Amino acid sequence: MRILQLIDSLHAGGAERMCVNISNVLQAKGYEVILCATRGGGPLENAIIHGVKCFILYKKNSFDFFTFIRLLRLVKENGIEVIHAHSSSVFWAIAVKIRLPEIKIIWHDHLGLRIKDREKVFLYKLVSHKIDSIISVNKELYEWAGRNMKVLPENVLMINNFPLLNQVKRCPNSGYFTLVCLANLRPQKDHGTLIKAVALLVKQNLPKKLKVILAGSVDQSEYSNSIRALVKELNLQDIVEIPGPVEDTASLLASADCGVLSSVSEGLPVALLEYGMAGLPVVVTDVGECAEVIGQGKYGHVVPPGNYEVFADKLKVLVENQAEGENIGKMFRAHILSEYGPEHFMDKYRYILTRLRNK
Repeated sequence: MRILQLIDSLHAGGAERMCVNISNVLQAKGYEVILCATRGGGPLENAIIHGVKCFILYKKNSFDFFTFIRLLRLVKENGIEVIHAHSSSVFWAIAVKIRLPEIKIIWHDHLGLRIKDREKVFLYKLVSHKIDSIISVNKELYEWAGRNMKVLPENVLMINNFPLLNQVKRCPNSGYFTLVCLANLRPQKDHGTLIKAVALLVKQNLPKKLKVILAGSVDQSEYSNSIRALVKELNLQDIVEIPGPVEDTASLLASADCGVLSSVSEGLPVALLEYGMAGLPVVVTDVGECAEVIGQGKYGHVVPPGNYEVFADKLKVLVENQAEGENIGKMFRAHILSEYGPEHFMDKYRYILTRLRNK
């Protein structure tokens, strides 16, 4: 089947990473796959393997008619049979289906909005009869789809995300304990809790100095500005780095001692899977599938969202027991390879494609 992977952009986010990962794996498995970013490109363009055709449409807004015509032409000229739409790009996929009813749509639901907020998203419910299959990345989203979306229950599947990360030899800086947070600067990621936790830690007698790298897309939004202001207010400018999106994620994680996520909502964060692939111990909040991924605390520390004091306590454990943290990281890597590899995804994905082919 000819499959179009549809995403808004190729900036370094979880949904974007999964779009590229899936495209690469499908290509490697012999499927005909095209990747299309409707709004713009980004650093992840460099992660697309040879053989995957990539198109950037540069739409100006959600109602950019001329760009939509280009998308429609792309679908027709390449004989696309399935549009695999990630997150909000499903609306353009449905617009295509209105013009080309034979097109099948898979909606990949990565959205990290809390369920109580998602109940207000009526547009998804309104258009759901045009969706043929749904992939939910965690149990909450799977159950939400079952309650709200007009899609046959057997066509709604919960499938884990999977990481694709180049293996780079670990080389952390011996003079620092480096924390990496792979998360775009937006409110759901709650970087403020992490920064406040670090502010508590630096006041204590730790065996190493701290370095914190907030790696993700940064804009001039109120949230991004508030994070910068908090770093300055707490006098952490020499500790906290905000480099923006990092293209070579593997090398960044190889230089780190710990991976962190302080989010107030998540689906199944690809960043957490990448921490595992890099062999890092982690401290993460108990949201989405985070606790499940780290074995309910077996492969890292789980803390309540928004509680920077507990976050600081768990980080301190890792700083003061680095050898134990390294062992945890090794076990976490083995767990991710065993339970979250691309073959697990492909087994269920083939099931979806078979159902769509026979529909």
